[in-house]
Amino acid sequence: MSVYDPASGCDLVLGTPRSAPDLWMQYLDGAQSLYAAHGVSAALDYDAVVDGDSTTLFYAAVDRSGVIRGGHRAQGPYLDVRDSHALVEWDGNDGRDELIAAVNSRLGYGVVEMKTAWVDPTADDPSAVSALLARVAVPTMTMTGARFIMATAAEHVLRRWSSSGGRVDKRVPASAYPDERYRTSLMWWDRETMERLAEPAVWQQIREEAYVWNGLGGELGDRSVA
Repeated sequence: MSVYDPASGCDLVLGTPRSAPDLWMQYLDGAQSLYAAHGVSAALDYDAVVDGDSTTLFYAAVDRSGVIRGGHRAQGPYLDVRDSHALVEWDGNDGRDELIAAVNSRLGYGVVEMKTAWVDPTADDPSAVSALLARVAVPTMTMTGARFIMATAAEHVLRRWSSSGGRVDKRVPASAYPDERYRTSLMWWDRETMERLAEPAVWQQIREEAYVWNGLGGELGDRSVA
């Protein structure tokens, strides 16, 4: 399944590691190269995720030449807070108890965690690729049935993603992850508040893309983008 984004010049392809194994490996290899360039390979945990077992679905932004310029992957919906990778990210940091409470309070409604987000800095328009990836919450909710999407990243990245209706959880202090150079924060998207919190122009894009996703249009319209 895919949707074309004219701003970035990319097709945003949705798949699973088993339905698109070649694309999965290209996506992970791109992430590995970028993480290594920034000295944060440990945050990717490549050996633990490469088999795809922990990944429910993933997105790859593929340009007209067939090169992947960025992507995301999703884990969940979770059955237990201990399934969340965020616990590793807050290990030894203030706010771990608040993080656990935040996830636990939402588990009954469905929680999916987005991981391994990256954007190729050599893409024609990296900011457009980032904006495209910020709009994956709605199709992820629809595919998984989850009400909540969570993501952890540097706060300047999350501010960019807030355009699609996500909000940083200020009750959870930022963690020094993957090392002291970084401050990682927690963001939530809630199916019931996204329309109100998203920037109007971005929400319109989300609506338009919802009806393009093969097999998702009607369901998205009924459940998330009415």
